[in-house]
Amino acid sequence: MNLSALYSRDFSFFNALISPKLKILCNKILLFVFSVGIFISCDSVEWGGIEITLEAPPESLPNDPIVETRFTKEKTPLKGRTFLYLGSRTADEGSLIPIVEILPSGLLSTPDASYQERLEDFSASQFELGSQFTLFSDGSRVGTFTATHAELNQDYCHPKPEGKGILRLTTDAKEVQSFLALARESTTNPNFTDYDPVVQTRALRQASIDMVIGVIPSLGATWPPSVLESRKALDFFRLQSDQKPTIIATFTKNDALQIGPAPDGMYSILLIGSNRDGLGYQPTYVDYRSAVPEGKAIGRYLDHLDLNGDGRSEIVLEMLGEQSKWISVLGLNENTWNRTYSDSCGPPDKSDTEKS
Repeated sequence: MNLSALYSRDFSFFNALISPKLKILCNKILLFVFSVGIFISCDSVEWGGIEITLEAPPESLPNDPIVETRFTKEKTPLKGRTFLYLGSRTADEGSLIPIVEILPSGLLSTPDASYQERLEDFSASQFELGSQFTLFSDGSRVGTFTATHAELNQDYCHPKPEGKGILRLTTDAKEVQSFLALARESTTNPNFTDYDPVVQTRALRQASIDMVIGVIPSLGATWPPSVLESRKALDFFRLQSDQKPTIIATFTKNDALQIGPAPDGMYSILLIGSNRDGLGYQPTYVDYRSAVPEGKAIGRYLDHLDLNGDGRSEIVLEMLGEQSKWISVLGLNENTWNRTYSDSCGPPDKSDTEKS
């Protein structure tokens, strides 16, 4: 029906035409029907109003192509939460990326910044202009970081927000290139010692070689062409100032310390050794990863820090795979190192490859 104007004294027709839920309460009507709606006018009579009844729409039928999606998950506020950051420097400028959230019950992965909205949320709450952080290296305070802006870091398996800012290092830590960091308000532990890194010696370097020579046959692994050249990383630190240094070293066969495809016969060994009784260094933790069938996962030491205030440091590791890198953390429990955290994007840990 194509109507431009209708005039009538009987309005039951129009009440039915418009809607069973809309009733016209006047005696005469002028009705215009257009493609965009209906215009109603009463002709020279007292207006009685329109009675409208609202009802919920009918439920969707099983074959209805329209599907309603409800989002009930609420974002947890980021302000006031404690995050551990990994930092690096270029001259007097530096950058920080969040690697784990510190909870009373343990460690939790940081918010994923895959979406721009989440990046903006984190940057606004944690990397606000002027936000300050305390820097740590080798378990000691080494300086401060003041945020100026934030970007997106896609070096790790999950994109992470990256704070950029200005560094101020202590005099004895001028050569430090990488570090861990906590927001200034989260730095409440008064027991951090002065920066005093372990000086490498020939005896310590040789101790790492001697330990891996005993470990390789016990794992059933094949020998690399050169044990010395298979050592790709070597670090030392003291858990307590009165203890002998702890050795942590990374060895690989047929591969470099890098992200990339695993060559045939490739494996890696992350080795921690201690000299607890003064009788020589012994392995206290071994993580052996054969690329087949477990997948490439080369672990290398980043730093250590007491994250939960229990007086014992946690070790922060960077794991290198075929396509990306991720973070893993070791905790010490009664002289035994255990993996307490690992990003979800790495290969699953195999309990029979880790020995303490």
